[in-house]
Amino acid sequence: MARPTKNDIDSGIQGWDAKMDDNDEVILNAPIPIHEHTGDETDLESTFAAASYDRCHVMVDDTSVGWSLYVSDGTAWNRIWSVTTIPTIVALANSNGTGNDTIVAVPAINGSGATTAQEAAIDDNFRDVSDKLEEMRSALLDHGLIV
Repeated sequence: MARPTKNDIDSGIQGWDAKMDDNDEVILNAPIPIHEHTGDETDLESTFAAASYDRCHVMVDDTSVGWSLYVSDGTAWNRIWSVTTIPTIVALANSNGTGNDTIVAVPAINGSGATTAQEAAIDDNFRDVSDKLEEMRSALLDHGLIV
């Protein structure tokens, strides 16, 4: 949908009319600034009750990820995304086997009970995969894409 055309305010001769024109220009002819909270996420609810600001946005200097956009759902303030912190997840190289969407138990390589180098390598691979999955989950959680 195209942005509606605004009707300019025709100022009279009073001084307050000029201020109305200035505000009209800021609000309707330029990007609208989003309020920046002077605190952080820990005092957001006590400063602005989410129930009173349903579907409103505010920029907050989040203590763990920096400047972030929060939105109220009428019950709580939720971080939507972070402006200053974008996590990088290094791609994993895989040169083994074929995938089948299932992690299966690896049978013991020897019956001695001692860990072999092959078993240790398998454990290390599973740990790498597990760590990367946790990084991805954390990134999605931190950017408000999952809960």
